[in-house]
Amino acid sequence: MTLFKTAIAFCGLVLATVAQPAAAQDAPMSITGTTTVNAEQVVDLVTKKSNLVILDNRKPEDFAAGHIEGAIRLIDTDVTPESLAKAVKTKDTPVLFYCNGLKCGRAAKAASVAVQQGYKEVYYYALGLDEWNKKGLPLVK
Repeated sequence: MTLFKTAIAFCGLVLATVAQPAAAQDAPMSITGTTTVNAEQVVDLVTKKSNLVILDNRKPEDFAAGHIEGAIRLIDTDVTPESLAKAVKTKDTPVLFYCNGLKCGRAAKAASVAVQQGYKEVYYYALGLDEWNKKGLPLVK
């Protein structure tokens, strides 16, 4: 009977392991064709590049709760060649993409589309508002 109980316990363990969903994949820290920046570098970009376009790739309710000053909301699922051209005047214009951070991944998707479309000065704020908020930096509503 002990062998039987051990076999049942083993089968239960295997089934529990197999039945568990895969862990969500975090967004990458860097994307080929972009420059990854941190919060201090974002502030520096805003100060030094007067033509910088900041694209917030989060949901409307996240944007409404607070965003980086000057940001334009363009959720990742709406990033198309047309929507990028409307928001970013030329492919040489510097553009920064951000979202809620690595667990969100929206900025990674949007920045990748911009690179594929030939935008030349793409900045990717991988840590996004997760880091921004931890540093106590200002948001506008």
